[in-house]
Amino acid sequence: MAIVKMKKMHLFGLKKEKYILLDVLQKLGSAEIIDLKEEEELRDFGREISEIDAKLNKLKFAIELVRPFVKEQNILFTGKPKISKQDLSRLISKEDEYFSVIDKLSEYDRKLSQLRGEEAKVKNSIDFLLPWEKMDIPLQELGETRRAKFVAGSIPARVYNDFLTKMSEGELPAEVILINEGKDESYILIAYHRDAEDRVEGILKDFSVNIYDFAEYNGTPAEAAAKLKEKLSEIEKARGKILEEIKNLSEYLMTFKILYDYYVNEKEKRLSYYRAQDTESSFYMQAWVPEPEVEKVEHQLKNASDAIYVDFEDPAEDENFPVLLKNPRIVTPFELVTELYSLPDPRGIDPNIFMAPFYFVFFGMMVSDAGYGLVLSLLSGFAMMKLKISGMARKLVELLFLGGISTFIWGAVFGSWFGDLIKLPPLWLNPLDNPLAVMYLSFALGLIQIYFGIILSAYKNIRNGKMADALMDQGLWLIFLSGLVMFAFPQTAGFAKYIAMAGAIGLVLTQGRTQRSIIKKFTSGLLSLYNVTGYLSDVLSYSRLLALGLATGVIAMVINTMARLVGVNLIGYIFMFAIMAGGHLFNVAVNALGAYVHSSRLQYIEFFSKFYDGGGKPFDPLRVKTNYVDMNE
Repeated sequence: MAIVKMKKMHLFGLKKEKYILLDVLQKLGSAEIIDLKEEEELRDFGREISEIDAKLNKLKFAIELVRPFVKEQNILFTGKPKISKQDLSRLISKEDEYFSVIDKLSEYDRKLSQLRGEEAKVKNSIDFLLPWEKMDIPLQELGETRRAKFVAGSIPARVYNDFLTKMSEGELPAEVILINEGKDESYILIAYHRDAEDRVEGILKDFSVNIYDFAEYNGTPAEAAAKLKEKLSEIEKARGKILEEIKNLSEYLMTFKILYDYYVNEKEKRLSYYRAQDTESSFYMQAWVPEPEVEKVEHQLKNASDAIYVDFEDPAEDENFPVLLKNPRIVTPFELVTELYSLPDPRGIDPNIFMAPFYFVFFGMMVSDAGYGLVLSLLSGFAMMKLKISGMARKLVELLFLGGISTFIWGAVFGSWFGDLIKLPPLWLNPLDNPLAVMYLSFALGLIQIYFGIILSAYKNIRNGKMADALMDQGLWLIFLSGLVMFAFPQTAGFAKYIAMAGAIGLVLTQGRTQRSIIKKFTSGLLSLYNVTGYLSDVLSYSRLLALGLATGVIAMVINTMARLVGVNLIGYIFMFAIMAGGHLFNVAVNALGAYVHSSRLQYIEFFSKFYDGGGKPFDPLRVKTNYVDMNE
């Protein structure tokens, strides 16, 4: 099976050599450090981690600040830049210089923030003065004299005429001058004798007149606004100079990235150490190591230090260990389907090698167009060659590549080439002419996969020493279901009833065996036969192989028909090709997504439910992890 056996490593070493040994383990990437600290134990990661976090924050800030000034290559196409051990050591030895550059960048950033604040304030002042630009009175002359007061204010436009009427009553020694009219507000200048101050201010209050304070401005509003706009220009120039200085320092971007990746790994190394137990001068660490890597790990550790003790043992019976899968190269892309569901139990069965052939066949049947298969394989093949991707993204692209091959094969079998665009005879039949045949094939494939799941469940029982359970819980069901299936064929219908009856009697007699009373044993056994409806439902679920395949073909034919309708002249031919290209690409994308989802669904619900135990924890070793560069030797 493809679940890699794990060994538990016990490592004793000198405390002064802890990071030397962890450095070895990190470069090997083959040991997952076990946390020996109790959950409730207070963790004090100490000053080392705080200092590294501070450096990481500074480096992250610098990277984000200078990045807009550098034209970076897309690592999706070029891969991460490689950095050698020698270059890394050289950069680390000069890190004080680089962090002083970051201090300069911090100062520039502080000045930029200050300028942004000033700019916002100036813009607010310009907006404040804008309604008053028509007033030709110097703002410093507003206020009061010994006999009169001059104030500027705004009043809601809807009450402006009422306000004028009120001010004209009683021969008030006052004058109102309209300066500007906005949509909602009227801007006015009011001059009045101080003898009428109380009466005027009462009216201003009644009409909600908002009095403006221009104390910080000189000259007319237009002159004050012009000065503010000049200040805006000065701010923009100052900002330009600072940005130019930052641009000049953008040459350090790659250095910042390298140091960032270096300190991320240093932090991970130190956090790993905090999972160990230590004394004043020594430490004890445990780790999970894949069995094939044991010899290499032991050799490298002993090469790094003579003062260590290292030992390996099998996991205890009740001990859970992380799951690492190792499958043939052709099966690896299908691990994605299982990983998105749940990794297998460490002592369970890896389903990938058994599931892969079914997934390959089902995906192709659901799209089943040779032209679409070519497009899918060519696009995913191009991505595999040109894009520097790894992990789950790599597996997804490879899965689509294999799915494209299956789609091409089934498309040729069913005679579908971009729907009916290219008319080639099918190798077997056209599903539109004989859908029943394809439906029977779908049920047959589903039945085979369900049988396979039951057999795997029996294998699991046998492996665990439960031979009787395998015979009674899986063997009898296989006999009963086989008898029922044989009813569908006239040649075998005669003795099918005997096989089905033998299986049914066996199930009735054995499925209640855990019950204490005879009555309960019988009723439990009898009721277990109801589970046959679940198997029937599972088989019917495979009809989606036919349904999705038909949908792909019909949509492709509709696209072709629509395109041909507009192909009546030169312009029509242009639209025809556009409809075909866009329509078929859309159909490929939608049906490939549907095939991926429904093929996965058949594995999760119909296949895995028969034997699969998930819940495994992925193997997560201490290893070099980088965001920006590839730290090779």
